[in-house]
Amino acid sequence: MLLLTRIITLLGQVNSAFVFVFKYLAITAVAVMTTSILVQVFCRYVLNDSLPWSEELARYLMVWMTFLTLPVVSRTKQHAALDIILGSLPRRLSLLLELVLYVLVGIVLYYAFNKSLDFALKGTRMLATALPITKAWSYMAMPIGFGVMMLVYLELFLIGIARLFNESNDDHFVLSDSESEG
Repeated sequence: MLLLTRIITLLGQVNSAFVFVFKYLAITAVAVMTTSILVQVFCRYVLNDSLPWSEELARYLMVWMTFLTLPVVSRTKQHAALDIILGSLPRRLSLLLELVLYVLVGIVLYYAFNKSLDFALKGTRMLATALPITKAWSYMAMPIGFGVMMLVYLELFLIGIARLFNESNDDHFVLSDSESEG
C-alpha cells in the first residue's frame, strides 16, 4: 500500500502540474482567439478590409482550448458523471463501478490517443490555408489532450484502488479543486 501511495502522490504531482499549465494555456487561447475575432470584426466592418488569417487562427485556438481543458475538468471531476447512481449504491459496489468506468474510459482514451497521433503526424505534410504553419500544429492538440487525460484517469483509477482496499471510510486521496490548481 505504501508503494501505491507513492505512485499516486507522484502521479498527482505530475497531473497537478499539467492541469495548472493547461488551465492557463486554455485561458490564453480563449483570450487570443477573442482578440483575433474582435480585430477581424474591426478590420472587416470599419476598415472594409478583412484579415485572411484570423478565422483560421481562431479555429485552431478553439481546438487547442477544447483539448487543453479536457484533463482539467476530468481531474476535478467537473464533467458529466453518474453521481446519482454511484451515490445510491453501497460504498464498495460504487467504487467497483467507478473502477470499471475508469478502465473503459482508459481504453477509449488509448484508442483515441493512437488514432489522433496518426492523424496529427499526417498533418505534418499539409500546410494551413492562411497561416504559415502545418496543420500538425492544430492536430497535435488531440494526442496531447488524450495523453494527459490517460494520466489523469490512471491517477483516478489508482486512487479508486486505494480507496477500495482502505477499510476505514477515510478517503485520503480525494481530489479537490485546490489540489488540482498546483
